[in-house]
Amino acid sequence: MSDELYKLLLIDADRIFRMGMRSWLAQFSDLEVVEEGETVAEAVGILQGELDFDLVILDLNLGAKNLELGESSQQSGLDLCQRLKFEYPKLPILLLSSSQSPELVRTAWQVGVEGFCLKGTNPDELIIAIRQVASGSRYLSDRIRLSTEPSAQFNQSDSLQKNLPEQTVVAIVRRNFYLSGIRGIDRVLAEVKANLANTNNYQLGDQITKMVLAGQARELQAARWLFNRLWGQKTAPVNDTASNVPSIFEEISKPNLEISDRLADTSQNQSEQKSSNNALAVQASLWDKTVNKLQSSLLNSSKTPLEIDVLKDEKKRQLLYIALRQIEQSITDLRFSQISPSQLEVKIPDILKSIWQETVINFFGKYYALNDLANIDTEVNVVDVLLNDVVIIQIEFLDKIPQFDNFLSHLLFETELVVDNSTAAIGTTEAMQRLELILDNLIIQIANAVIQPLLNNFANAEEIKHNFYRYNLLATREIERFRNDLSWKYRLEKYITDPQLIFESRHMLLTFADRGIKKVSIYTPRNQELQNLEGVKLAVTLALELQDAIAPRLKSAIAFIGSGFVYVLTNVIGRGIGLIGRGVVQGIGNAWQDSRTKK
Repeated sequence: MSDELYKLLLIDADRIFRMGMRSWLAQFSDLEVVEEGETVAEAVGILQGELDFDLVILDLNLGAKNLELGESSQQSGLDLCQRLKFEYPKLPILLLSSSQSPELVRTAWQVGVEGFCLKGTNPDELIIAIRQVASGSRYLSDRIRLSTEPSAQFNQSDSLQKNLPEQTVVAIVRRNFYLSGIRGIDRVLAEVKANLANTNNYQLGDQITKMVLAGQARELQAARWLFNRLWGQKTAPVNDTASNVPSIFEEISKPNLEISDRLADTSQNQSEQKSSNNALAVQASLWDKTVNKLQSSLLNSSKTPLEIDVLKDEKKRQLLYIALRQIEQSITDLRFSQISPSQLEVKIPDILKSIWQETVINFFGKYYALNDLANIDTEVNVVDVLLNDVVIIQIEFLDKIPQFDNFLSHLLFETELVVDNSTAAIGTTEAMQRLELILDNLIIQIANAVIQPLLNNFANAEEIKHNFYRYNLLATREIERFRNDLSWKYRLEKYITDPQLIFESRHMLLTFADRGIKKVSIYTPRNQELQNLEGVKLAVTLALELQDAIAPRLKSAIAFIGSGFVYVLTNVIGRGIGLIGRGVVQGIGNAWQDSRTKK
């Protein structure tokens, strides 16, 4: 490891990824993330400041921030690379991408980037790439090298140039004009946003200025979108196939049928792109809402003990962030894998297991070890022990997470969600509300599944207590009491709560609310699960059915008997007592009158 301190600039639209990247790099004394941004405009604004950077770590997929402007995420990433290499030729760039397309790699390499790695790369390999590129060398992941062209020498730009499509003079001029215009708009937009951020006072003049600047920002964004629609689609990046498309004169000379087929294919591709953008925008909005909720209170208000209640607040929040990040990474992998709807249903258990395993590894650290309680001289790898409980976790937690298949299908294939016995299309209010509930419950249950094997295997390890547990649960007695509460919860859920929910066609979800974590009930048909019940669970449903059958009649009978009893007491016994009392009073009165007459 070098003694030199490398200052890094991290550009990624995913706030959770940036947070995880920054916290992970903090453990290396020679690396420091000085600044971070999520859009092209922010990156340009940071680089125009007074700070000096040794490396830019850039994600080509800048997400929904650029989708709103009508451009593809990879297009904006490549544009930023080309702009940085033009304005800062000596600044190294390490690209992170979810795609390993050969054309994309060749294009990025020809633009001049020094490194290219896939998202999800092994951490040991990624840290080598960061240090190597920051020190002035070039780096290309072996996975990318083998998946593109094994015989190609990517560190030689000449060999790449031969494989690239030739660019005509007109195309180059148009491309430069396009980049110049986009850069000018981005520069002015960054200045407007910077001025807008400085007008936070509540004086009348500042409010008017803020309104004017906000209007200018909207106008610039609209101008950028319009300019991109007019020029961007025609002036594709170097790796695009636009230069290979025949001219309009060649198209006119072809049969009309072929032209119609081409137009139909183009229309279909645009429709598919629009559909994909819609799903990505929904996912981005959903993730933003979830991140905001994770920043609020995480107090358990569900009146049911949860495994994550044992954690300190900062550890609990960190675990939930990691779980959310792993869910997003799984969705990204599925989207690039081109999985079909029929394959997705079969893969659900494996997907959940993978999310849980990666969350365990990222939360505790792959090499986190403790002294063996039986033999102090030996160490035990915590992650290896926890991952050995995968079968138990699959049965007790992962298989019980509801609606996950519908959640994935909705985001990947835009299938309609069934909400309260009606369908909801993607992007609608009903669908978004249901997606939020499913995602919240998924995050919390994954986090619970991470802590459950920890409590089973390392509950009383002193290092675990001081690093992870809340202060009021450090004592052994309190820990055992907490574990007993969880054990009773498991029994009640297994034999009473779950059968009752199945019989009532409901699912109970854990969700994030303003005052912490609470329970929410949703309607879901569960007829198949009801038919598979047996033993004690079946007895519980029969008892509930018997209660439903007898209770109304018993209540009616008790009410009838009660009303009759009241009638007897009031109209028979009550009146009789009243007559007797009246006679006694009258006799006493007559006797008193007779005694007065005799006197």
